[in-house]
Amino acid sequence: MGFQNQTPRIEILFTGSELLEGRPNTHQNYLCLKLKNAGFSVVRATTLPDDQAALALEIKAWSLRSDALIICGGLGPTFDDLSREAASEALKRPLIYHPEIFKTIKARFSRYRHPIPPGNKKQAYLIEGAQIIDNPRGSAPGQILEISRKNDIPQSLFLLPGPFAEMSPLFEGAILPRLRSLYGQNLFSKHLLLHLSGISESAADEKLSSVVDAFKGKAHFTILGLPAQVEFYASVQGKTAQEAKTKMRKLKAAILKKVGPFVFGEGEETLESALGRALLKAKKTLAVAESCTAGGLAARITSVPGSSDYFKGGLISYSNDIKRDFLGVEPKTLSRFGAVSPECAIEMAEGVRQKMKSSVGISITGIAGPGGGSAKKPVGLVYVGLAGLTQKPFSRRLHLLGERETVRKRAVSWALHFCLKEVMGER
Repeated sequence: MGFQNQTPRIEILFTGSELLEGRPNTHQNYLCLKLKNAGFSVVRATTLPDDQAALALEIKAWSLRSDALIICGGLGPTFDDLSREAASEALKRPLIYHPEIFKTIKARFSRYRHPIPPGNKKQAYLIEGAQIIDNPRGSAPGQILEISRKNDIPQSLFLLPGPFAEMSPLFEGAILPRLRSLYGQNLFSKHLLLHLSGISESAADEKLSSVVDAFKGKAHFTILGLPAQVEFYASVQGKTAQEAKTKMRKLKAAILKKVGPFVFGEGEETLESALGRALLKAKKTLAVAESCTAGGLAARITSVPGSSDYFKGGLISYSNDIKRDFLGVEPKTLSRFGAVSPECAIEMAEGVRQKMKSSVGISITGIAGPGGGSAKKPVGLVYVGLAGLTQKPFSRRLHLLGERETVRKRAVSWALHFCLKEVMGER
């Protein structure tokens, strides 16, 4: 039985001491986005070390405040895999050994001709009342446990293995459908993620404030500033799929009326994929010359499948000798203006365009820091050169804030933005 039109309070608990020691938690981005796109909201995401007492305390607290908890990690065979034990302790439900589960685990090990370690037996224990989620990609099965509440709306506890290749298919194949059946039978959602460039987050926020006010209580919004771009997310809900679609159509029209000229794509679109599409449409090819970004621009461009159809190649020209000997930058340009100058950027862009026999050339030269800056040329000063898109090559000047890597990433994003706008004829 589904509890229609309920909006559950969903929490996620990540377990793993390594997540608190500097390793990035990519699972959180994945799970939150998938839940959001399905019409659910995550009200809390917590990361805890491999500590049974701490995990049990968090699970107890969850049971008093929210409807669903997804625990990610801690289902392995080693001493620090403690999610099962912590949930058992918190809910006061014993762990029950299931020999048929252990038989399946042993069969998977024998398939690869590996002896099964004794520790894997703990993976055959389920919390009393739990339903197993088979894990064909690993030895740790997931678990689903539903608990009745006083108002008869069920609480749901989900245990998922930590490795992404195991976690993601279990989440999409078992957890998401269960959430939909419990809380979302008559809940229809539409989502919109727009990517903007050439505008700051604060400026985009100002332009969109009237839209946010007009749809207050009728839609959910999020705005996020990234290097050289802004992401704007909106979602609506309706009692029918058509109602949700109609609401989103009206909302999207209102958003584009305010920021349409700055939108370069939506959904999974990126600056580099948008540039690739634009180059293909214009039947142009591209080559790059990089100094301070050291190949970062080429890496972004070639991250797009099929980029070989329009990308000729690139040259990392850190030294003045390389700029002069391979890109044809004039010695007098380097001596008079320096490597970090609009003149040098222009000659680099034109040089790589000619060298690679491409339609378009992009160059980046600048001072990423932390040293090397001066009063006239401070750290963060970057020039982007563009050739082949107008009658004469030209450059754009940037003064970027941040640490070395931040400056480099922002320079790459701005270079992609400048080139995209020129290819599309939108200076």
